[in-house]
Amino acid sequence: MTKKRSDTEQTPKWLKTIQLNSWEAELLISALVLYALFQVPDYLDKLALQNFARDSQLHGLFKIIKRAVLLLSFGYILHILVRGMWVASVGMSYVFPGGIDQEKLRFKGKFKKELSNTSSLVKTVLRLEELSSTIYGISFILFGTLVGFGTFFFSLIVSVELVNPVMNEHTVAAILIGIFILFYILISLIVFIDFITNGLFRRWSWSAKWFYYVAIFFRIITLSFLYRRSLLVLISNTKGWKSYLIPLLILTVTFGYVFLNKKQRDNWTEKYLNDSTQPTFLSNNYENLRPGNERLMATIQSDIVNQKTLRVFLKDLSVFNTLYNAEIGVNEDWESLDSKTSSAYLNKWLALKIDSTELKNVQWFNSQHPTTYEYGFTAFADLNEFSRGAHSFSISIDTTGLKENTKQQLIRGDFNQLFISNIHFFYDK
Repeated sequence: MTKKRSDTEQTPKWLKTIQLNSWEAELLISALVLYALFQVPDYLDKLALQNFARDSQLHGLFKIIKRAVLLLSFGYILHILVRGMWVASVGMSYVFPGGIDQEKLRFKGKFKKELSNTSSLVKTVLRLEELSSTIYGISFILFGTLVGFGTFFFSLIVSVELVNPVMNEHTVAAILIGIFILFYILISLIVFIDFITNGLFRRWSWSAKWFYYVAIFFRIITLSFLYRRSLLVLISNTKGWKSYLIPLLILTVTFGYVFLNKKQRDNWTEKYLNDSTQPTFLSNNYENLRPGNERLMATIQSDIVNQKTLRVFLKDLSVFNTLYNAEIGVNEDWESLDSKTSSAYLNKWLALKIDSTELKNVQWFNSQHPTTYEYGFTAFADLNEFSRGAHSFSISIDTTGLKENTKQQLIRGDFNQLFISNIHFFYDK
């Protein structure tokens, strides 16, 4: 006779106590981890920019990890909100154990029916307890899944790049490597099918024998050993066909999040562009005033310039890639251009002015910012012609020579130029 789990493995009393009071640890850990997670994206950006070329696979992996961290942060915020509702409900159930006094309210019609269908405070507390604990677990599952897919694709791409020189030689070794890559892709497809079917190949005796070793390998490659048990607990305790929706929902959220993350609006940039059209003094336009690693768009060395040269750093904006692809008619990486070529395009597209004087044929250099390590361009403007006093340095995109369809992507309202920065400074020569 097969013994039930309850017969062979009794839950210790201390574990029951921890389970009942786990919300305390959850709230404490969520708050501490959430605070740390808020710091991680900027740290990852800086680490990736500082140590890896932006077109490298490692740089791409850092982007995926950053998105996973942001997704985990959202899950923890949601968990804390639900736990807050839970704590409030627990308090109310203690003070007012009878819940809503319907007779005193004397509601009529649908309002009365609505109150009758309302759950008691005890049931609300229990449901919020389940929901918050589930959110806590699912958040980490989604985080692990996203990072796992990132590490899997990273390992696959790196492997292909390593063997690519051999593949081009058309030798027997190249053929064997090609066959191995196709076999690896086929096995990956089988693992993917097993994932979305909640373990199809783990249920048959003939496949379980060989698939076990495949699963062990992919647990390491995708880091699924970190969240596999939590996922199996969730699936095995979900009734009927709903359990098959779990992997599909996980895939939808992870891949959908990556796609939507690319399309999301950059509110900071929009605010900066809007502020630049106003006579506003923005501290992040000056290297000597920028606090810490505050985000930047364009900077000069100081708000008071006592040198005869204005040193300008302009962040590599995504709009430049859009302009390049739209105007040249090719879909290539703007980032791959050398300084001479990018300088020629920037001089064609940008209008630089100090007050009303336009700066012509400025030489731009591809560069990285010395403290934030963001990619961009550095240029130098001669101030000898300008008098001592307050001036404004402006950067905008001139759309007059652009194609009509490109203009439509850039023009806002009736403006003929897309304003980027307006930097006020005092020239103290």
